Amino acid sequence: MAIVRHSQDELDKMKGETNEERLKNLTEEEIEERAKSDPDNPPLTDEQLKEFKRPSEEYQKRFQKDDK
Repeated sequence: MAIVRHSQDELDKMKGETNEERLKNLTEEEIEERAKSDPDNPPLTDEQLKEFKRPSEEYQKRFQKDDK
């Protein structure tokens, strides 16, 4: 597989293939069902979610995106 590089200007002009209207109309049940059927990225269990911790303020400041 070859690596293809694009400038930011080129990326900004590209149109995605996502049907955003269809995604917007999905119900929570449909989203949950699709997530459960994805073998590559199953939903996290309650036990796994309990292991998550909020990033420190220091980390957030260091990696916060600048939208200037």
